[in-house]
Amino acid sequence: MFFIFFFNLLFAIILFFTQPKENEANRWMVTFCMLGAITALQSSLAHAFIPYLLGIGAIFISKVLFQIHIYFQFLGQVASPYAVLMYAIVYSGVVQAKTKRMLSYILAIPMVIMIFFTDFYPDIRIDFRVLLVWVTPYYLLASYLMFYTWHNEISVYQKQNKLRVFIVLVPTWMAIYIFNNVFGAIYEINKVNIFVAVFFFVSYVLFVSYIFLNGAFGIKVKVEQQQVLDKSMRIMSEGAAVLNHTIKNEVSKIKFFLNIAQNSVRQKDLQATEKSINETFSAIQGIDDMVDRIRSKTEEIVPQETKFNLIELIEKCIQSARPIMSSKGIQIKSRYEVDVKLIGDTVLLTETINNILNNAMEAIVSSKGLIHIDLSLKNKGISIEISDNGIGIPDEQLNCILDPYFSTKNNKKNHGLGLSFCYKIIRAHDGNLSVQSEVGKGTSIIIKLPKSRIIT
Repeated sequence: MFFIFFFNLLFAIILFFTQPKENEANRWMVTFCMLGAITALQSSLAHAFIPYLLGIGAIFISKVLFQIHIYFQFLGQVASPYAVLMYAIVYSGVVQAKTKRMLSYILAIPMVIMIFFTDFYPDIRIDFRVLLVWVTPYYLLASYLMFYTWHNEISVYQKQNKLRVFIVLVPTWMAIYIFNNVFGAIYEINKVNIFVAVFFFVSYVLFVSYIFLNGAFGIKVKVEQQQVLDKSMRIMSEGAAVLNHTIKNEVSKIKFFLNIAQNSVRQKDLQATEKSINETFSAIQGIDDMVDRIRSKTEEIVPQETKFNLIELIEKCIQSARPIMSSKGIQIKSRYEVDVKLIGDTVLLTETINNILNNAMEAIVSSKGLIHIDLSLKNKGISIEISDNGIGIPDEQLNCILDPYFSTKNNKKNHGLGLSFCYKIIRAHDGNLSVQSEVGKGTSIIIKLPKSRIIT
């Protein structure tokens, strides 16, 4: 059992120091690992350390460790199912922040009730039958949420990663449930400890092997020195390049509207001049907002969230792009199946929509260009699909389309950071961005935002 303690403690430390501190799901996983560690530690104390200390006459230390064993066993047995379910709830993103906070209190109630079904003297005796009643739905619901999260993922990369997490976690905690809770309710828990120890020794060996080969939780144990070096060199210029990309898009608008203003002045059309100047100021304000927000591409994107109406945000992007598209003969149509208010970063989401519209406009070579925006409710989340009838993307390029520095445009001014940056923005909003395309028919960019982002 000491091996299990060491492994859980080590894994918790790795997760704590390698994953972003803002990752709430990661904090619950660290909690679960620490609970597993103290459960294994109390077993080692009771069956190895304390008998040894009594044998050498260290009575006082053995008494202190015995009390630690009692409370560690109680905490490990009753808090582990709670940590598992909270991890699954947070990881799946199926509830909003306020509901999640309320659930964290409600789901903790059975842990408090278990105090009255546990004898702490002279040794701990937990009523495993009462424990089984409420931990069963906890483990089953957590497993379902993990399956649901993997099954409904639309990003290919994220779906693979979530499958790995599912494979690593669900069999592990279901085995804990069967060996610990079910057997504990039928037999004396001490009688099945040897089976638990053997099972977890084998499973942890397989677990380490799987992590080494495939990676999960953002951990992949491989020595890739050259790739790390290449990535470091790219990171140095990535922040400036993203800002350059944003400015390039807005400057093209500024040039367009200044040309209109210049022609309007010559024709003494003051109304058209004023409108073009206002549009120019709007583009400049867009640059100013992004300069304030982008420090470096290497920094994690943390949305500055406010409440906003999604249709109003999309319409603002459409109105900004419509004059340029009209001059190129491109129609832009929209269909809104649902009117929703969301919580998110309006500056970053506006930049995302503008980037996608700009890419769609550049992809259209036909004289009858068409861009269509479809807003709908899918899988209880929000789907924004932006489609064009442009040249499309070849299959061999489609898998790389979201990679930084990859561009389908043969233009040195295109850095290939637009869609990559958009993808990061949507992921920072707990959503996903995917691309569907067919050569000669066009491209669709699908943005999916989770139900937890919806206010009304």
